[in-house]
Amino acid sequence: MASLVIGSAINTKVLQRQNFSKEPNGLETIIEAYAIQTANRDTVVPEKNTLHSAFSSSAKKYSRMVVESVTTEEQDGGITEMLVTFVGLTSLTGLPPAIVRLIPTPGVGIFGAPLVIEAEFITDVSETEFIRGNIQATASINLGNVSFGTVNQMPPFINGTKMPSNPREPYKAENRVQLFEYFGYCTISHSCERRGLFLVARSTYQEASALFG
Repeated sequence: MASLVIGSAINTKVLQRQNFSKEPNGLETIIEAYAIQTANRDTVVPEKNTLHSAFSSSAKKYSRMVVESVTTEEQDGGITEMLVTFVGLTSLTGLPPAIVRLIPTPGVGIFGAPLVIEAEFITDVSETEFIRGNIQATASINLGNVSFGTVNQMPPFINGTKMPSNPREPYKAENRVQLFEYFGYCTISHSCERRGLFLVARSTYQEASALFG
């Protein structure tokens, strides 16, 4: 009886319920359950990355959330249940604070404790920008007129979260035959995963130095 009542009221899609969840890194997920006419399924199902504000029947719209996945299950009476998963941020601006982990790691450490620092955070830069390290400050390794490449120093803040301080301020010590340069905490790896309009990013850091001569 309920299916007949619902079916008779359906024009395009009827929002039945909405579930909300939030990951520790701040990324948010909304799962909306719709009742649709099975005959209209192919035209109603949204494409991946469709904006919540453009598709959802909810009274509250979110412009920073997009469709991540859709599942459908056909019911009796010509009705199909459609579950639409949106991922992103419900806030209009800003990014969630980063998660910072201190990982004890034997064999590392120059002036500070033997540890690797890992930051997990949400960012709205592109994959290319992230991998290039454009969110980092860059320090050049130079000896006279010869360049030995660059290192990406750990930023003091990520998404408003204060990162651990360097055990010692970066410095250079030079004599007639050698140059020692200490850079503090620097990037040792980057990884990222695209989730809708955002990247879930992870960066790891440890103390870095160079000895030339």
